[in-house]
Amino acid sequence: MIIAQREYKHMNEKYLQPSPKKERKKKTQNKVKAVHKIQIIFGLLIVGSLCIGILLGYVQLTELKYKINGINKDIHQMQAQIENLKVEVEQIKRSDWIEKRAKEELGMQYPEKSQMEFINVNSNSIQNTLNTQEETKKYEESNQKGLVAIIKKTTSKIIGLLD
Repeated sequence: MIIAQREYKHMNEKYLQPSPKKERKKKTQNKVKAVHKIQIIFGLLIVGSLCIGILLGYVQLTELKYKINGINKDIHQMQAQIENLKVEVEQIKRSDWIEKRAKEELGMQYPEKSQMEFINVNSNSIQNTLNTQEETKKYEESNQKGLVAIIKKTTSKIIGLLD
C-alpha cells in the first residue's frame, strides 16, 4: 500500500504543476501551423488553377475538333455535289440527249430537202472580205490614236497658258 500511495503522490504532483515551457512550445507551434496553412492554401490554389487551365485547354481542343469534323462533313457533301454536277454536265454534252430535248421540248425538226438552200462561195471573195475587215480596223485604230494625240496636245497647251 505504501508503494501505491507514493505513486499516487508522484502522479498528483506531475499533473497539478503546469510547466511554463510547454506553453511556449504551443505558441511557436501555432505560428508554424499558420505559416504551413498559408503555404497549403497557396499550393492548393496553384494546383487548382493548373487543373482549371488544363480543363480549359481540353475544352478548346474539343471545340476545334468539333469544328473540323463539321468542315470535313461539308467538304464531303460538296465533293458529292461536284460529282453529281460532273455527271449532269457529261449528260448534257451528249448530242443524242441534246437532239432528244430539242425535238421534245422545243418541237424542232431536221430540215427537209426543200427547205435547204446551198450557197457557192469563192475563196477569193472570202479573202477580199477578210482584207477589207483588217483595213477598216487599222483605219479605226489610227483615227483613235490621232484623236487621242490631238486631245493631249490641246490639254498641254491649255495647261501651258495657265502656268
